[in-house]
Amino acid sequence: MPLDLLDRIRELERQVRELAGRSQIRPAMDQVSKGYVRIGEGGAFGVFSPEGKQILGVGHWGNGEYGLSMKRQDGSPAMTIRNGTDEKMPQPVRLFDPKGNEIWADDVKNGGIACPYIALLPPQNSDIAASWPKTDSASFADVARSFNSLWQPKIRLFMYTAADGGTAGEVRVLVNGQVWGPAVRAGQDFDYTGAVGGDPGSLVEIVVEARRTSGNGHVYAQPKMLYGCRT
Repeated sequence: MPLDLLDRIRELERQVRELAGRSQIRPAMDQVSKGYVRIGEGGAFGVFSPEGKQILGVGHWGNGEYGLSMKRQDGSPAMTIRNGTDEKMPQPVRLFDPKGNEIWADDVKNGGIACPYIALLPPQNSDIAASWPKTDSASFADVARSFNSLWQPKIRLFMYTAADGGTAGEVRVLVNGQVWGPAVRAGQDFDYTGAVGGDPGSLVEIVVEARRTSGNGHVYAQPKMLYGCRT
């Protein structure tokens, strides 16, 4: 048999052995390199701890509902996107503390937040400025002060200001001891939205200061609206 033919046969045998070896190599079973994993036909995906507690569940929950549930390592609830009933309304997103208390949920009927309830500023006296916080100081003086927990990166403050007849003055706001927003002439509205700094949950001190720049009367300031807002 010619030598070149034997070489070709040996090369073919080598290639067959190589292909046979490759066919015995199984792909990794713990990863998906490309594409996505699809669970259809009403199936579900679950992740369980060694103790058998379900940590993550995605898919069919029964009663025709599909949703998501996330739990902590000890099995206590953390978050769900589901009704938990056979209601056909949009599913709320709920967050839970380790004791299972619902601490946040969105309002699926009208939008916005369902809980927690957020405090609102009560109606303020708008009849006569004489009952508002005031000063006759020629230098900036503290006329109103509050402390709040910070949960949003910005806040908005809207405030009425006024002055007695023949009197002029200014009103400004300090947040944590620093001037925040513009100083306005007494009689103009203060309406400012800005960053306040600090970490979520930190305490913020808001101080309204006013001063008389001319005349013999008082300068007044009455906050009317205060709330946190997003960036």
